[in-house]
Order: sequence, then C-alpha cells, then structure tokens
Amino acid sequence: MNIAPFKLERYYTLHEFSAEFSLCNSDCEALTIQELLALETGSAEKFQNQWLGYTESKGNPSLRNDISGIYSTITPDDLLVCAGAQEPIFLFSQAHLKQGDHVIVQTPCYQSLQSVPESIGCSVSRWDVVYKNTRPTFDLSQLSDLITDKTKVIFLNTPHNPTGFHFSKAAQEELITIARKNNIILFCDEVYRELEHGPAHTIPAFADAYELGVSVGVLSKSYGLPGLRIGWVASKNQEILERIAILKEYTTICNSAPSEFLAGVALRNRATILERNLGIVQQNLGLFDAFFEKYSDLFAWWRPQAGPIALVQMKFDTNDMAFAERALKDKKVLLLPGGIYNFPGYFRIGFGRAGIPQALNKFEEFVVENLISSS
Repeated sequence: MNIAPFKLERYYTLHEFSAEFSLCNSDCEALTIQELLALETGSAEKFQNQWLGYTESKGNPSLRNDISGIYSTITPDDLLVCAGAQEPIFLFSQAHLKQGDHVIVQTPCYQSLQSVPESIGCSVSRWDVVYKNTRPTFDLSQLSDLITDKTKVIFLNTPHNPTGFHFSKAAQEELITIARKNNIILFCDEVYRELEHGPAHTIPAFADAYELGVSVGVLSKSYGLPGLRIGWVASKNQEILERIAILKEYTTICNSAPSEFLAGVALRNRATILERNLGIVQQNLGLFDAFFEKYSDLFAWWRPQAGPIALVQMKFDTNDMAFAERALKDKKVLLLPGGIYNFPGYFRIGFGRAGIPQALNKFEEFVVENLISSS
C-alpha cells in the first residue's frame, strides 16, 4: 500500500508523552479501571471472572445491545464493533471504494478520511471550511457543485475535528437530501457525539437519519476511554456492514474480551461519564474565554457548541509549526499546529482534560515572554 504518512499521529508519537503540559488533546479525561468498575455494582467481580477466549467478530451481542442504546433506530444487528475508530474508517474505504471513484471530504480532516481513499486511487475533492467573523462554516451549495456522476461517498465529521463546527438539524437534513438525490453514501465520523454543550445542539446520527448513512463511534473521545480501543460502525444498510465485516477478518478478527466487558460497563453508565466530562469541558471553556478575551489582539477563536476541541487563529505573522515547536521547547506545552492539517495560521486546542488550567498558565507564560515582552 502506498499511503501518505499520518502527520497528526506522527506528531503525537514524537511529542505527546514527552510534553509536560498539553493544550491540544482531543479526548476527555480518562478513568482508571477501578473508577470505571465502581460505576456498576458487581462489575469488579465479573471482570475478574472474564473469560479470555476469542470473542465474536462482530462484537459481543451484549455490547452491541449497549451501543445501540446511543441510537434511535439502529439495532444490535446494525453494528460492527472494531478496534477504535481508525479500523472502521480504513476498512470502509477498502471495502467500498476502487480506483477511479470520486469522493468528497469535509476538510480539514482527520487524515485517514482523505489519505485512505487517495491510496486506493480515488479522486478526492475537498469541501473546505470557511471562517466568517472567526466562525467556521461549510457551504452546502459548494458541496453540491463538487458532486460528479462518479461520486460514491461524502466523508463528514460532526462535531468537527479540528474546528469544533457542528451541523444543525436543518443542515443535516439538507445534506441527506443532496446525498439521496445522487445515491451517495454519507460516511460520518461521529466520535465526539453525545458531548454537545446543550440539548439544542443535538442532532440524529447519520446512520439513524439516512438509509445510506454510516456512523462511526468510539469510546476514546466523548467518554474519555481511549485505552479500551473500542469503536464501532453503524448502518441500516446490511451490505455496507457485511463488506466491512469480511475485511475485518483480515485485520483484528475480533476484539479484546476485557475491553468489550469494560466498554459495556461504560456505556451502561454513560450518562454519569458524560456529565462528568461535560463539566470539565464547560469549566475549561470559561478559562479559554477569559484567556482569548485578554489576548484578543493576538488570537481569535470561536466557542464551539459541541465537542472538546477548537481551532485558534494566530493574528501575528509567525509560522504555526515553529510557534508550536517553541512552546514545546520553552515551556513543555504541547500545541497542535494547523500545518498538521495543511491549514496554516491556526493551532488546535482541547478542553476535555482536567489538567488544562495548569497547561494554560504555562502557555500564558510563553505568550507573555515571546509575544508581549519582546514587542
């Protein structure tokens, strides 16, 4: 396979565990196994007795039942449990695309949504974000103009990484109308779903709302459990799922039995976990509001309505990659520069972790020393 190096994952491989302070992670605060098991009476003893044989390739039926509770029409039979979100993204493209197909990708994006189709030989059109008064938007009329008679899939992500943008219900309905008219699959990365900042921002999963909708979910982001490596793909179209399932037998085959058990505990108690994580998000958002108001001559940002991430615009003439490198070197603060997304002049921040106050204080020291004292 000839595929481009994954710039974001390479960046994190090099820096995530050496940085003392992080301002850019896209997941929420993690739990320990002890904390997770404490959410459900009797689960600790059951976990000790977990059988460590092979599991069902589609995922444990009990876990698929728990996952289906996130959706309104998706049943356990409409789900395939995978290793994180990366596996279903990869397998879907391999199963459903061929050389010469055309796809559209909402960009900037999590790179595999674009690079995997490109590696297959697909023609890829970018549906680019546009910032209007610091607010990210995606023009639906522009999307319609990108569609050709060879368009097989539109790759979406909402809430969106890295901008924090989230489609409204009206925009979602228009997207489905466009796709249905052209018989196009809507593949939506929904890994930040259920972390909307208010009920008004909640929309249906694309797998619930559209007969050719495919939704990817994971425990890593909104639930803060990336160490479990449990994700899934949902669709009411059984042909779509079966093609992915056949290829999964060439990759992970089945999932980790302990991870599936713990995932079930998490999902049965997801309201408690989400309430905790949303509280952390809201507290950190207040800190960022104050910070960016204080330094509004240097930075511009739009407060997201969902998810734990956003993009920040740099109002000064400095290379974002070099800026992030200096912050890491001088204060051991990790930023994710926009250049990683081929979107220069910005950097991504995350606000789902408990250590944000300390990291933001260190970043402010860096800003004062490098952008204010030197000016």
